[in-house]
Amino acid sequence: MAESEQMAFMKQLVDSDRKVRDKALDTLRLYLTSGRQFTDLELMKLWRGLFYCMYHTPPPRAHAALSASLTTLLLSLPSSLSIPFQRAFWRTHATLYPTLDQHRLDKFLLLMRRYVGGGMQFLAQQGWRDGANGEEEGTVEEWLGLMAEEGAGPLSLGWEGEGKVVVGDGVRYHVLDVWVDEMAGAEVPAALVERMLGPVRRVAKEGRTKHVRKRAKEVLGDKRLADWRREKGSSAEEGDGEEWGGLE
Repeated sequence: MAESEQMAFMKQLVDSDRKVRDKALDTLRLYLTSGRQFTDLELMKLWRGLFYCMYHTPPPRAHAALSASLTTLLLSLPSSLSIPFQRAFWRTHATLYPTLDQHRLDKFLLLMRRYVGGGMQFLAQQGWRDGANGEEEGTVEEWLGLMAEEGAGPLSLGWEGEGKVVVGDGVRYHVLDVWVDEMAGAEVPAALVERMLGPVRRVAKEGRTKHVRKRAKEVLGDKRLADWRREKGSSAEEGDGEEWGGLE
């Protein structure tokens, strides 16, 4: 897609007319599902444009609709593109989140929440595959690895690395706050509950700041998790062998 064409449909995405917005989203969906290979740089440029679409979307109803549309877009992508697309999303927001003022913060927190939930819904679409049969794309392990990836993942530890973007604590706090809610919304299978909590445990143990470690521990103590394990016949001990293995 030429830069001039990209700018045109970006403007259409924030148009006051819903029909124009829907047409622009359809154009973007067709572009992304055309079968071509996208580089990381192309996806980053696309998400930077989408970030500013959201940035300049004024009324709450319009930006809530755009958030929902961008989440629907995620769920329409082929599995081979979904993780790179999500990685570009999180890298973009890690980079640009510090530039947000208080008047625009809520709309981006909503979008990030939707992308946590959308990522889990993507795993549900893929059948909650764990890679046991040799799959590499669209697995639970691949997605959890992205969520904890330094320089991109919202549940990365936050340690500074040369040449890497450091995900700020504001993003990390928000994702921790919504993690269990979105697990419930995605109806995570009982056998995967402990594994899905793996990145949170890692932050609780190794997070860069005391406040983040404390918040992660509070998430792990969420009463709903205990109820969930009990109701589904699962226990923390039974899940020990099924926990997320972490980053290699």
